[in-house]
Amino acid sequence: MKQPKWNLIAAATAAAVAAMPGAATAQTTTDQVVAAMRTLSGNQKARPSGAKGQCFVGSFTPAAEAKGLSASALFDKPSRVVARFSVGSGNPKVMDGNKMVNRGLAFRLDPGGPGQTEFVMVNAPVNFVKSPEQMLAFLQARLPGADGKPNPEKIKAFSESNPETTLQGKYLAGRPVPGSWVGVGYWGIHNYTLVNASGARQLVKFQMVPTAGQIGLTDDEAKAKPADFLVDELNSRLAAKAPASFDMVAIIGRAGDEKTNATEQWVDEDTRPRVKLGTLAITALEPNDTCDGTIFDPLVLARGIEGPANDALFTARRPAYEISFGYRAF
Repeated sequence: MKQPKWNLIAAATAAAVAAMPGAATAQTTTDQVVAAMRTLSGNQKARPSGAKGQCFVGSFTPAAEAKGLSASALFDKPSRVVARFSVGSGNPKVMDGNKMVNRGLAFRLDPGGPGQTEFVMVNAPVNFVKSPEQMLAFLQARLPGADGKPNPEKIKAFSESNPETTLQGKYLAGRPVPGSWVGVGYWGIHNYTLVNASGARQLVKFQMVPTAGQIGLTDDEAKAKPADFLVDELNSRLAAKAPASFDMVAIIGRAGDEKTNATEQWVDEDTRPRVKLGTLAITALEPNDTCDGTIFDPLVLARGIEGPANDALFTARRPAYEISFGYRAF
């Protein structure tokens, strides 16, 4: 009898994790993170983060400049895209106008092809934690007590001891509520390395810049919107052939840049040189089972694109997503 794809993936991941130094501790932390996230989201059969979302399809057209940075087949020719936009939190009924949760963009470029590459991005240039251990502590500080409610003093104490965990929230609070999934920028959070045909290596961060510009709402405008306006907005935009695309850019790193802490921006990051790698265009809504039947795995990178080798938060994403997928798939 043929094994389900999930079982094969889980077995392969377990074997890979078991062979890594400190594997038992890392796996225990990952299991605990997923368990805490599921508790906070009500143990439902849905993603414990970004539970509310919608799949779309589109295309990616590489820019000529991309080949100077990377020899990846992804930049050889246009390719198909499968994408999922989401609203942060583990609540599938979260209001689209909620200001204090992030917006997500996960996408798979050239699925099944030689350039297949997957990204998971958010609409902030920093993450809310820097390691799996800090994520676990962040979540545990918010778990309900005997009265069924989180302890505000415990959360406050954790935030004061870990001020970097407040930076993403402060960034989101200081900006308008996104009025469109394609009217806000997204960042890859982690550092990557591009390798060109000559073997030259360039540290970068990835950013998706909306070609429609920033589309924001005031707090009052957001409150007046329907709970689920983002899908309708993007569908209306596509029907009207209005801009629904992003420029994918590489923010250029330099010697001495932080290589593992996703809660920090590089010095002068906002004014760094940028190279356009291509354009991602969203073209149509896709039934959710198209992309919800798999995970978006940021460790899947085409040759010529490398993730951070020593970033435990980055490498923990695959097993965490797969454990989470198992709970919502069965």
